[in-house]
Amino acid sequence: MAGAILPAMRAVAVLLVLTAACGRSTGSASTAAGTLVPVLKVTDGDTIHVEDQGHDERVRLIGVDTPEVPWYGGEGQCYGVEAARYTRDRLTGHSVRLVFDVDLRDHYGRLLAYVYVGNELFNLTLVKLGYATADPVPPDTRMASTFAASEATARARARGLWSACPTRSSGS
Repeated sequence: MAGAILPAMRAVAVLLVLTAACGRSTGSASTAAGTLVPVLKVTDGDTIHVEDQGHDERVRLIGVDTPEVPWYGGEGQCYGVEAARYTRDRLTGHSVRLVFDVDLRDHYGRLLAYVYVGNELFNLTLVKLGYATADPVPPDTRMASTFAASEATARARARGLWSACPTRSSGS
């Protein structure tokens, strides 16, 4: 009897995954580890647009902050253009996996997500390479200590904005 339960449980698990994937429109698929979606465009270093269930969804990367860009009428900040270009070059036209923390959306209506390219946590890559600073916003702080440690390493090694932006590198 016990030998028949395991194959039955596997069959139910496969059925649940297939049902979830079929319930979504073309272009996105749910998995137990997140939602796989194509990137449509990049707004700036820490905000992207994806197609989810046939809709263009803005996604704000959890736990990181990149400098502002000048092309939306605001004042650009040091290394903002570089961060946005890096994100655009890495993500545009690719599919990414979105993993959520506590809050699904922010007060602007954007999805809040950890963005994975394959097994790479892209949010973390931005911090490690000095394109972003750690920016924990409760309650979505599951990765806050990892981001903070990576920021300290990037700062110590003068990566990205930590060497290019005098006010950042001086500790401001």
